[in-house]
Amino acid sequence: MHGVPRRAAAAGIRNRYRATSVRKGEGAMQVITSLGAVHPNRAPFDVAERKGIGHPDSLADLVADSFSRRYSATCQERFGAVPNHWVDKVTLVGAAADVRFGGYDIRKPVDCYLFGKVTERIDDNEIPVADLFDDTVRAVLTDALDDPAVLGHLRMHVNNTAGTGVDHDTEFYRPRTAAAIRQVLASESVANDTVLCAGTSLRGLAAQTAVRLETILTSAAFRARYNTGTDVKVMVVRDRDQLDVTAAVPFHPTSTNGWSTYRTGLDAIRDEIEGELKRMLDETPTASAARLSLNTKDVPGRGYLAPFGTSLGKGDCGAVGRGNRYNGAIEPLRPASGEAPAGKNPLHHVGKIYTAVAEDLARSIMTEIGTYAEVVIAARNGDQLDDPAYVLVRSEAPIGTAGESLVGAAVQTASEYVERFLAIDPVSRFREEQP
Repeated sequence: MHGVPRRAAAAGIRNRYRATSVRKGEGAMQVITSLGAVHPNRAPFDVAERKGIGHPDSLADLVADSFSRRYSATCQERFGAVPNHWVDKVTLVGAAADVRFGGYDIRKPVDCYLFGKVTERIDDNEIPVADLFDDTVRAVLTDALDDPAVLGHLRMHVNNTAGTGVDHDTEFYRPRTAAAIRQVLASESVANDTVLCAGTSLRGLAAQTAVRLETILTSAAFRARYNTGTDVKVMVVRDRDQLDVTAAVPFHPTSTNGWSTYRTGLDAIRDEIEGELKRMLDETPTASAARLSLNTKDVPGRGYLAPFGTSLGKGDCGAVGRGNRYNGAIEPLRPASGEAPAGKNPLHHVGKIYTAVAEDLARSIMTEIGTYAEVVIAARNGDQLDDPAYVLVRSEAPIGTAGESLVGAAVQTASEYVERFLAIDPVSRFREEQP
C-alpha cells in the first residue's frame, strides 16, 4: 500500500464491511455484507464443468432425490405427513463388462445401494422402502439413459440405519401414528445439522457454455443421429475472450461396428458442435474464439464405447454429491459448500434447504439491485429454519439496506421450500437447467 497511511488503509478496509443483527425471539441472525465479489465474466479467466445426465454421479444424485420425492409423496398420500428420512448417500456401483466394437458382455450387474435413515413403519402400516427404491432406480435409469437394456442388469441393496436417539422425541424416529408425525414436526422442524451453504447470482460464460453443449449432446434427437449415450462430460476453460472446450461423448457399442464407423460419427459430431459454438460466439460479445477437443483419450482402434450409453455400464461408479452443483454446473472458482442436497429430507435438512435459499437470494440481489453477489448461509444444528446463525453476502457493489431486506425475506421462506422440492421432478429439473 505505497503512499497510503496505515490508519487510512485500515479505515478503507472497515468501510467495505457491514454487519447487522436481525433478532427474532431469542435468535440473532447476523447479516454480514462486504464488497469483493467479481462477476465471473469480468475475471481474466474462468473454468466450469457439466456432467451429463447419464454420468454415474448425476444418476446417483437423481436416484437419491427422486427416491426422497417418491417416498415423501407416498407417505403424504397414505398418512398426510412426511416421516423422518434421509438418503443422501446413494451409491451406484458399475457393471463389470467386456466391451468391444459391435457389442458387449455384462459379467456383473450394476449394484444400486440405498444408505440412510428411513422410517419404514407407522404403527402397523409398513412403508415399502425397498419397492420404492427399486421403482425409483428403474424409472430414473430408463428416463436418463433411454436404453431399456440396463433394466436387465441391476441389483438392489437397502441398508436402513434408522434407529432412535435422545436428541429427538422417539416419535420422530418411530412414529406410532400419522398424527404423531405432525405433532413432532410442529416442534422439531429445526436445522438438523451445522452447515455452510453457498449460492451465486448466475453462472459464468464457461458454465453457460458447458450446460448448453451438454444439453445438446444428450438430447434425444442428437443421440438418434449419432447412436451416442448420455454419459457426456463438458469442460470449458475461458482465457479472457477465448473458450477452450473439451467434451467426452460415448457411443453405443452395439451400434458402432468398428473404428471407421466410430471416427465417422465423431467427425460429424465435431462439425455440429463447432457450428453451435460459432452461433454462441455470434450471440456473445465477450467471447471471440472457441476451440473444441473431443474424446481426447482416443487412440486408433480404441474409443469411448459405453454399454447403455453410460460408463456405469463398464465399471465406473456414482455417488451423491460428486455431480453438478445445485445450479447445474461445477464452477470451482465460485464459493461452494461440502453439502450434497440430493436425497436430503425436504422438511428440515438445511443442507438442502439453505443451498436453495442461498442461490435464490443471490439471484434476487442481481435482479433487484443489479449487482453480482455470492451468498453463504451458516446455520447451527437446532436453529429455527427462518433464523440461521449467519448470512454472509459478498457483492460487486454495495447492496445497502435494500439488500439486507432481501436477506430477511429470503430466510423467512425457508420452511416453504418443501413444496418446491416435492413439486419438481429431479430428472425434468436437470434437463430444464433450473437453478
